[in-house]
Amino acid sequence: MQPRSHPSHGRRRLTRPASLALAMLLAAVPLRANAADNTAVGDIAGIDADLGDSNTFTLNAMTLALVKTAFRGGTELTSGATLPRGTLVQFMVYIDNPTGVSVTDVNVSDVLDPGFSYQVSSIKVDNTAATGSTPADIYLAVSAAATVTDANDGDVAGISGTTITAGSTGGNGQLDIAANAVWAILFDVTVQ
Repeated sequence: MQPRSHPSHGRRRLTRPASLALAMLLAAVPLRANAADNTAVGDIAGIDADLGDSNTFTLNAMTLALVKTAFRGGTELTSGATLPRGTLVQFMVYIDNPTGVSVTDVNVSDVLDPGFSYQVSSIKVDNTAATGSTPADIYLAVSAAATVTDANDGDVAGISGTTITAGSTGGNGQLDIAANAVWAILFDVTVQ
């Protein structure tokens, strides 16, 4: 459909089908997270003072992909899928680190929509899939992992209320993502 002008304001607005198409496009594109460039000033060990404190070293930012997807019975669900109440769904959130450098002290949280109910003792985490793995391969790796406790305690992930957390700011252990690897969390919910 074509955008329509509002008769009193002369503004153009998108009709519902165009808005839905945009929402589906946004849902299908992985989020890219960039760490800020880090700059330090200092001397190089063992070099004479003629270099002084004017030496600036810049570490470039890393690009990480953050993706959330859903599975039912081991099959990835497509955007806009309709499921009846009571259906068990597995949500998988993963971070792909395509760099040759491990990333430390990462924190992830996912607030459950009121349309879903968390299934007790279903959180699993994995960091063994190689960077660039397909969602299906990442799912196979994380689904084979051991379940972690639901409590925000010494392991890397847990749930508090309706928020799934991983990393130390959620009261869990520190979350590190290996170089050239994918870190993933998988948990079960029921459609309300």
